[in-house]
Amino acid sequence: MPSKTDVFEGDQRRIRTCTGGYFHLDSDDVNEISLNAIARATSRLCRFTGHLVDGVQMYSVAEHSVLVSYLLERMGAPADVIFQGLMHDASEAYLSDIAAPFKGAIGNYYEVEGKIMKRICDRYLLPEKFDYRVKQADWYALFIEARAIVCPDEEELKTWQGYEEHGEKSKEFKFGVQCWLPDEARNQFLIRFAQVQDMMLEVAE
Repeated sequence: MPSKTDVFEGDQRRIRTCTGGYFHLDSDDVNEISLNAIARATSRLCRFTGHLVDGVQMYSVAEHSVLVSYLLERMGAPADVIFQGLMHDASEAYLSDIAAPFKGAIGNYYEVEGKIMKRICDRYLLPEKFDYRVKQADWYALFIEARAIVCPDEEELKTWQGYEEHGEKSKEFKFGVQCWLPDEARNQFLIRFAQVQDMMLEVAE
């Protein structure tokens, strides 16, 4: 494990990806971005830093992303916005999932996250600024998930940031969580990716 005295610079700032290549933090090469790597890595990243209720083995970033895309579809968003929702956490495939309340305390986290996300946006022709509905759906997903697998006590949930605006509204969607294990989460992410691409092609025609 690296110590606080270890320094990674230039070409050393890289990780080996699950598809056998390398992802360099300081590169602009969009060819280092891989759909299969995003699907596989996010299917193995547990939401809520793994703090799930007893009996729940896994709830992945990949499943969360699929849920957000379906929420956007239910909200009447167009296909390109649904695609933004599916990909909104793709940077975590290369950066990992950090608990949202702690992100601001980790130095230049948002700068690094933005840098990675820009490459993903360039790779998949996404806008650098996502539609406001993506954030709304992300909040709705948070409370749907939390209610099911993190904090079943609604009174406690009401103390969470964002509840007043999004927590009560999230109940209207009647979506559940499946808690897919990694292989299934990866497959479902890829299936949803293909579905949304088809939706976008239909609009373009």
